[in-house]
Amino acid sequence: MLTNYKFKYRTRGRYIFVPTEQCERKGRRIIKFFSRFEFPEYFYHYKSGGHVAALHAHLANKLFFKIDIQNFYYSINRMRVTRALRSYAYPGANTLATWSCVKNPYPGTTNHVLPIGFVQSPLLASLVLMKSQVDAAIVRAIENGVCVSVYMDDFIGSHDDPHVLEAAYNDIRTASVAAGLIPNPDKLVPPTTAITAFNCDLTFRSANVTADRVAKYEAKETRTPLSDASFAQYRHLVASNNSTSEPV
Repeated sequence: MLTNYKFKYRTRGRYIFVPTEQCERKGRRIIKFFSRFEFPEYFYHYKSGGHVAALHAHLANKLFFKIDIQNFYYSINRMRVTRALRSYAYPGANTLATWSCVKNPYPGTTNHVLPIGFVQSPLLASLVLMKSQVDAAIVRAIENGVCVSVYMDDFIGSHDDPHVLEAAYNDIRTASVAAGLIPNPDKLVPPTTAITAFNCDLTFRSANVTADRVAKYEAKETRTPLSDASFAQYRHLVASNNSTSEPV
């Protein structure tokens, strides 16, 4: 019997799976296979700068939307992982997909899913997303001049024309539902002049760490001079591309 995790635990409402040593070795083998793989430019979780760069990409635009996929990993079943690996000619795709998935810890029709906690899960989720209707909708939005950034399960879009941005928002949201990657209704933000993403406020020409996030950090009892300096540096980085000139 295949055993690919030692135990699972729950935190903040999410199940986390701790892989066995053998499972982790297989996961790192998958990662190595795709080490030279070129992800789309709009996949910011595989770009230098990460989520900060994803925010900065939108600073020149005046309107923004946000789509957050609910239970992203656990929405991806084993067959989709197999198909994604096969599409890139990964040897032993079926076997590695089996090693990379677990019995669904949530109620649903899908028996085996991609878990949080395995080293290969972010990569496999990205490959599945690229093979879904969602990616096609994102490409259509970009072709229409919309700036789109993807950071795992968070999608941000921006443009100056409300009609163009609304069309892209509806297209990506509809494609997500069709792909079985359901947007979180509590975090959907249709086109507007300001959004909050990654605990940062984003508006035209301005990105800043939210006041709530700052207050949460300052309330910590375990702060040190080093952590204070690190957090201050992070806040500076987020705001580093802000414009001080008046909007036109």
